[in-house]
Amino acid sequence: MRIFADEGELLEKYRRLSDEGRARISSQIDCELRIDAEVAAKRQENQRRGIEAAKKAGIHYGRPQTTFPENWDVVYAQWKAQDITADEAAVKLGISKATLYRMAKRRH
Repeated sequence: MRIFADEGELLEKYRRLSDEGRARISSQIDCELRIDAEVAAKRQENQRRGIEAAKKAGIHYGRPQTTFPENWDVVYAQWKAQDITADEAAVKLGISKATLYRMAKRRH
């Protein structure tokens, strides 16, 4: 593990402490770690509540879902009948091959 300059400086100071001083520092670090964990848990809970409230309000975060092209049903039927390849279907629909598969999964 790499030790940065400021960490090395702290380590040197820690080594100069008495056993009692090291115990106090160790206890303080444990306390700080608990506080950090509590703050992180509270932040995560607040985020969860915010997302839940947004969902109830009908707010959608993230990328909007792609809409199905008008010629979807025709091209999809050709692809499923193996008259055209997935690459050809994607080109006809004006979407990527990955989007074709995602949309096929959503629709059928």
